[in-house]
Amino acid sequence: MQQNSSYSSQLKQQLIVSDIKSKCCAAAELSAFLLMHGENNFKLKDKNLVRRINGLASKAKSIGFEKRVYFCKNKKTGICYGVEIYRGNSVCYNEEQSKFCCSNSFLRGCFLYSGYIASPDKPARAEIAFKNNLAAEICKKQLYQCGIPYNVTKRNDREVVYIKSINGVSDFLAHIGAVGAMLEFENRNIIKKGNSDANRMMNCDNANLDKSVAAAARQTALLSSFMKTATFETLPEQLKEIAILRVENESLSLKELGMLLVPVLSKSGVAHRLKKLEEMAGHINVNQ
Repeated sequence: MQQNSSYSSQLKQQLIVSDIKSKCCAAAELSAFLLMHGENNFKLKDKNLVRRINGLASKAKSIGFEKRVYFCKNKKTGICYGVEIYRGNSVCYNEEQSKFCCSNSFLRGCFLYSGYIASPDKPARAEIAFKNNLAAEICKKQLYQCGIPYNVTKRNDREVVYIKSINGVSDFLAHIGAVGAMLEFENRNIIKKGNSDANRMMNCDNANLDKSVAAAARQTALLSSFMKTATFETLPEQLKEIAILRVENESLSLKELGMLLVPVLSKSGVAHRLKKLEEMAGHINVNQ
């Protein structure tokens, strides 16, 4: 079986001890194990996984599954637990007749045997490595029917079906019964998105501040020269007043400048008057 990260291992242990709800789901999950393993004899170090396979076979006994549990000793590996499954005349897995819950059970069996999922604090990724083509085809069909986008690649002569979107991984966790992991995954990604949005807003605010500072400096320089011309003296008092305020208060925002006027002028009103002053000052500079 594939070597998994500690997060994957912990998640698998949670799934291994989860309830086996019905005999049809037990048969579907057990069928996934049989297809992935390629033979009926499971000889494993993980006694919890052997217990899971044993429990699945016991639940599905009435629809043709039999089993034999044993253990053996090996000088190199120590005690090894095993379970041998007999299918009789039962079909390994009939995807056409399977229920929605059975499809999820089949996916869970594939994941438990050779799956991997990245921890929530890393880029989203879930994958299952297949050496059995039939199991891979069934898995891809189930993912498609669940609306979960996936990709396929080759690694060490195995077909690897992987999911790399945040929503896809979250949906996959829900379908295989890892609801707690799904909630943890979504919670951490909500926090990530919140931090990302906060940084984006801060960057946007900083950019707007830079624009405002540059505009104020440009207006102050332009209006300082304009105020020395005869044309400026002919302007209406409301234009002269805002020009003087801008030159004397370069650091104030448009809203703050408007608050200094009587009556108070809105931000858009201040912007309109300053734009008109800039156009007039610019026209005089061009003529000069």
